[in-house]
Amino acid sequence: MAAPRTHRSALALYAVLLVLPTVALGVIQWRHIEREHADELAAVPRDAEDAARRFREALRAEVDALLASESQRGVAQYANYYCPDSTPEGEVTLLPTQLRSEPRPKGVLGWFSFDLAGGDGASLQVFTGGEEPAPEQLADLRRASLELHDSVRSEAWLVASAPVEFGAERLELPVRALAASRAAQGDEDCIEAERMLLANPVRMVAGQFQLRFYRDAQGEPRLVAHRHVRVDAIPQLIGATNCLHRVSEGLGLVQGFFVDLGWWAGILPREVAARVLTKRERFLEHPEGSCEHCADYHADLWLIRDLDVSAAPQDEAFGRMQIAIDTTELDARYHSRLWRFFGMGAMLFAALGTGVALLWRSVEKELEQAARTENFVAAVTHELRTPLSSIKLHAEMLQDGWTTDPAKQQEYYKRIVRETERLSTMVERVLEKAKLTSTTAHPTPCDLTELVDNHVQQLLNWRITDAPDLEFELAEDLPRVWLTKEALHSILVNLVENARKYAPVDFAKPGATPIVIATLATAEGPALEVRDRGPGVPKAQRQKIFDAFYRLGSESTRTTRGTGLGLHLVSLHAASVGARVLIEDRPGGGSIFRVTFKAAPANA
Repeated sequence: MAAPRTHRSALALYAVLLVLPTVALGVIQWRHIEREHADELAAVPRDAEDAARRFREALRAEVDALLASESQRGVAQYANYYCPDSTPEGEVTLLPTQLRSEPRPKGVLGWFSFDLAGGDGASLQVFTGGEEPAPEQLADLRRASLELHDSVRSEAWLVASAPVEFGAERLELPVRALAASRAAQGDEDCIEAERMLLANPVRMVAGQFQLRFYRDAQGEPRLVAHRHVRVDAIPQLIGATNCLHRVSEGLGLVQGFFVDLGWWAGILPREVAARVLTKRERFLEHPEGSCEHCADYHADLWLIRDLDVSAAPQDEAFGRMQIAIDTTELDARYHSRLWRFFGMGAMLFAALGTGVALLWRSVEKELEQAARTENFVAAVTHELRTPLSSIKLHAEMLQDGWTTDPAKQQEYYKRIVRETERLSTMVERVLEKAKLTSTTAHPTPCDLTELVDNHVQQLLNWRITDAPDLEFELAEDLPRVWLTKEALHSILVNLVENARKYAPVDFAKPGATPIVIATLATAEGPALEVRDRGPGVPKAQRQKIFDAFYRLGSESTRTTRGTGLGLHLVSLHAASVGARVLIEDRPGGGSIFRVTFKAAPANA
């Protein structure tokens, strides 16, 4: 009565110790899940602002890269002709501007240049690069450039003598380069004739490109990048020929390019969004658009303001966009946490069950290993005691002179030698196992049939019957296999010995057949088979019999000699040369032990 009560008390105590901490941890986990979800939702506005900041920085970097690339273009390049720097000193070469041949950068519709000091629009020049636009596009670009020229002059954006303040850079340009930039077709000889006047450089001040958004006369939005370049007067050219006189009083140039609004306010933001925004950060190109699973908070993007584009106040809303945060992942994670919370009990139960099962399995393995060790000790004790007793008996008989018959003495000597060889074999097998588990074999291409044939006489001599108990079926012309002589010797000898132990041939019984040793070709490769007519091996133990020290039955009841190392050595040697061992039932009764080897290449 006391024992059940003790068991109930222990069970109740176990339940209390298990339930109370579990409930407490469950409440803590529940509150943690709710608080974490609330914190994630509260962080959505901050995440949206951070995404908008990264978007602005990446967008600004793209636009700045375009402006910086165009800033590298020389002032003299914005002209019909230019004189290369590689032209020898004192000479003049007029080449067509690269703005008529090179591809337009992405986002550039075309370039323009005009002289504020030139009065009307006669100095206006428009370039479209190597990709000639459609006629209507070219006409639109020329019209926009002319309107820009008139707008600059009428609204007094700039004057020829106005100081260049924004990012001003002071430069020196060879007079011949400046003259080439203002040259017309056929002026090369004219400039060449005045080469003596082109020796000194001319100073100029060039500003950085600025972006300006405006609407043209038709109300169409335009985005232009322009810079002001002021060239000082060149007194030595006053009174020179017309090709040089036109630059003698200095220049007030406006240079730049029209930006493709479809790229600036459409393609570029989409590309930047795809590159810098994460999966949960949604780019809304049109603010009136909706995001089904997005939070109520959105971060606004203003292209005009964020990219420092000068524009009229009524135009500052052009290109307004938004960044929203998709909360689908947050909601899914919240529900996932709930499912994990509610499944905690089931998982805990499964974990405990798995732990018990694994513990039970571990104990079973330990008991099994202990049983194998016990069997091995018993087998070794038995195997050592029998030959030692026989050796001692016959040696004492010879020593004490129990027989003087030479034939009898020779028989005793043979028994001593045979039992000594038996002891030696046992020791060699133990050493062989240790060697195979600590070294690596180096197989070479070998003829399987030839190696087996070399063991025929030796195997026949080791028989325990009066008549030969082995039959050989050796196939010819088998492919060479990866093998070592030591591995083949151990595999063959141990398989034959195993067959002789557990399936001995008794020719006194009708229908007795010898043990068959065969080499043959199979679908997996060349193989060695040992076929017997024994009791067979149960399927559940066909893998276990290759374990070290494993033997069917118990050493206390088993009559067959052995230590459980023979088939284990077969398995080790086969693995060392890449071979595969399996057991099959033999038709008509018995077992087939098959070792399939890896075929070696024909040129090995």
